[in-house]
Amino acid sequence: MEQNPEQNNEVVENQNTTNHKVANQHVDSRIAAVRDLIFGENIQQYDSEFAEVYDKIKKLQEEHHKDLAEAVHNIENKLSDLESLVDHKFQDLNDDLEKKLADLDDEKTDRRKLGKALEKIAQMLQA
Repeated sequence: MEQNPEQNNEVVENQNTTNHKVANQHVDSRIAAVRDLIFGENIQQYDSEFAEVYDKIKKLQEEHHKDLAEAVHNIENKLSDLESLVDHKFQDLNDDLEKKLADLDDEKTDRRKLGKALEKIAQMLQA
């Protein structure tokens, strides 16, 4: 049986992929050997120390996120309290203003009554 060109290409690609994997494994093992020569048995110690450092960094990040969320919550509460206080003060000022305006209206009304009373007195005196 004769293979068609497409099948030949697949076979060649499979061989290239296999050769590439073998070459990568060979390079990886050489790198590992060099690493072991340089660092020796200390590599496991370095790995554990790096893992501890990463864990500490993660823990600190979580604490900072928690602190930040708490600070935001406190600021929101203080803003809400300030808003309530300002609203209350504005309402008090508005009530005071309305009272003053009512007092002024009463004074004007009293002046009108006084004017009318004086007119009546003047009319009685003329009569």
